[in-house]
Amino acid sequence: MGKTKLIGLRGRDEKGYTLLEYCAGAAVIAGIIFAALQTMGSNLSGYLGAIGSWATRRAADISS
Repeated sequence: MGKTKLIGLRGRDEKGYTLLEYCAGAAVIAGIIFAALQTMGSNLSGYLGAIGSWATRRAADISS
């Protein structure tokens, strides 16, 4: 007689990632991107403000 394989008694041979692992990875990546954008946003705001001040001073020098 051949061996009968019962479905469900043996564990699944899982390969790859589960949905929970994908969600956890996506949350970590989203957090890193959020922190980077916050930092870059503050730095960029200061940089653009400095350029605006410089342009205002140059315009005042030219018009004088």
